[in-house]
Amino acid sequence: MSLSLSREFRREIIEHCLGAAPVEGCGLFAVEHDVVTRIYPTSNAEASPSGFTVPPEEHFAALADAESRGWLLGGVFHSHPNGEARPSMVDVVSALDPEWVYLVVGLRGTPDVRAWRIREGEVTELEIR
Repeated sequence: MSLSLSREFRREIIEHCLGAAPVEGCGLFAVEHDVVTRIYPTSNAEASPSGFTVPPEEHFAALADAESRGWLLGGVFHSHPNGEARPSMVDVVSALDPEWVYLVVGLRGTPDVRAWRIREGEVTELEIR
């Protein structure tokens, strides 16, 4: 499986995460047929450099907007301010939805975005097109 992510959305995700540093930046995104249709940058309720929680009211607002347009919330993005674009053990343990795609933004060095599926502790990288 793969995910289509435009250059513009990729840039917006990276800028949001850089702006949140030194804490993890995060947000949600909507999809239609494995194509990202909108991103929803959010605040991080944890305000932590090693964890994130999308505030419930921001999650609900993104869900309501996506559903009003016939889209699905397809996943979440978050950054690792001092790390690589791969899920940490905390990410794997706290992955909530096995159908979601988890975009991880590594900010060490040149920012990098990679996509992952996390199901029952099993992590699989997805191609970003």
